[in-house]
Amino acid sequence: MIQRTRSLLPLLVAAACVTGIAGCGESRPVAQVRGKVICKGGALPAAGIRMVRLQPTTDSDAVIRKGAGGSIKGDGSFELYTRRPGDGVHAGKYAVTFAFYKGAMDQKSLIPAKYANAATTPLHLDVKEDIDDLVLEIELTGNQTR
Repeated sequence: MIQRTRSLLPLLVAAACVTGIAGCGESRPVAQVRGKVICKGGALPAAGIRMVRLQPTTDSDAVIRKGAGGSIKGDGSFELYTRRPGDGVHAGKYAVTFAFYKGAMDQKSLIPAKYANAATTPLHLDVKEDIDDLVLEIELTGNQTR
């Protein structure tokens, strides 16, 4: 019995090494995306809730089709993430949408409706590598949504 265990030991060690080297799959390209939202012809709306979101487009070649988002600070700056701050955005093509609300109880949009929907937003982004200086410009004219 001891002889048999000794002959299996090298096999078990080799299997563990191969599993460790292979990992759980290939790594997925992830990029850090930071930037600033500006308003054409004025300041950002005074809103209690300000968010920017990335939603994968139908023509995205992303390996992982997961959206990303982040809060917009008072100066317009933001950092996007998938699940938690700092984890980045999966490479791929995205529609850029926004949410600007006075607060959680008042969800009347403070920006035109076209920016709230992935199908109508004029802003798109192809994430291939880190972006530290992305500028997203929105207009405050047009219909706001309720």
